[in-house]
Amino acid sequence: MTSVVTIVADYMSTATACVDLSPKTWDDVQDWYIKWDTLHIVFKGEEDWKEFDLFSDFDTDTKRPARVDVYEGQYEYDNVLANQEGF
Repeated sequence: MTSVVTIVADYMSTATACVDLSPKTWDDVQDWYIKWDTLHIVFKGEEDWKEFDLFSDFDTDTKRPARVDVYEGQYEYDNVLANQEGF
């Protein structure tokens, strides 16, 4: 076994933003998704997607990862030595 291990730690990242949908409200939303810090919405009775830039404040908690995997070797991912989830 090698003395070098690869650690892969997954962290939870939270993005917070406020969006003004005026003159619409959330009750008018038919479908939605978020990608690349942009809220995409289709309102009821409309066909076109509307985009709202979120300009989010990001906060990544690096104190406790959501999941950690330990692999044998340097940047090798074949032999898992240990893993933990949900600290």
